[in-house]
Amino acid sequence: MTMRRSRILFNTLLALAAIGLAAGLWLARGPAPPPALPTLSSIAPNAIDHITVRHGSELIVLERGGPDRPWRLVSPVKARPDPTQVAILLALARTQATHAYPLQVIADRTTGLSKMPLTVRFNDEAPVRLGAAGPEPDSRYVATAYRLLLARLPDTRSLTRSWSHWIDPALVAPNTRLTRLVLPDFTLTRDTAGLWHASPIHQRSDAAARATISAWKRVKALTVVPADRSRKRIARITMDFADAKPRHLDVIERNPNLILRDPRLQVDYHLAGNRVPPLLELEHPGIPDY
Repeated sequence: MTMRRSRILFNTLLALAAIGLAAGLWLARGPAPPPALPTLSSIAPNAIDHITVRHGSELIVLERGGPDRPWRLVSPVKARPDPTQVAILLALARTQATHAYPLQVIADRTTGLSKMPLTVRFNDEAPVRLGAAGPEPDSRYVATAYRLLLARLPDTRSLTRSWSHWIDPALVAPNTRLTRLVLPDFTLTRDTAGLWHASPIHQRSDAAARATISAWKRVKALTVVPADRSRKRIARITMDFADAKPRHLDVIERNPNLILRDPRLQVDYHLAGNRVPPLLELEHPGIPDY
């Protein structure tokens, strides 16, 4: 009997020790962390291939054929989109909320979600509605399908601009191979060795031709606006590519500013007047004409 009592006492002490050890480990570990707050989209940015943006009467649609394919503006026109706008949208998708609330817990007059907010939809997810500024610095109210969120967003003011501002301001698409550039007064051609030459000959050097091609590849318009159809072209520019269709631009103005029109997109690219010499006249500081 004494031996049995000793065994029971030993087992009891062992159980108490195990309980004490478990409690100690639990206390050392601390309380469980709160669940992570959601991002504005549950879709990974590299899996997003369709984005719709609506603001007032403006409807912008962007698509791509896969994570390694370029984005395309498909509505209201088919064009290369401004990469800055695309980057803002993808940053928006992965933005994590700082607070989450049930829908309707905060009045619409506070959240600003009843005043035709900027709406963004990623793939087939429910639209995300961007409301008014929140109580925290740089924060805004955001409504998803099931929750009201407060999040610190990237600057989204440019997303509310008109459709023409969604077009890439670069005049030459990146990673394209330009083979010929026909300007109002000169024609630049690339030979089989990859060297550029200007004609009429003996008027501009090969160095000036190379610098002009480089200037065209780098230049971006200050703004892109719907074409002013009351103004007619005064000259035409043609760009031929080895890997893309030719592109035509109409010269609408050379002074005081340079205005080039894409007749297919019906938009005008506005550039500073000092872009005329390097882009149209093959004139570059430090490079002799010939």
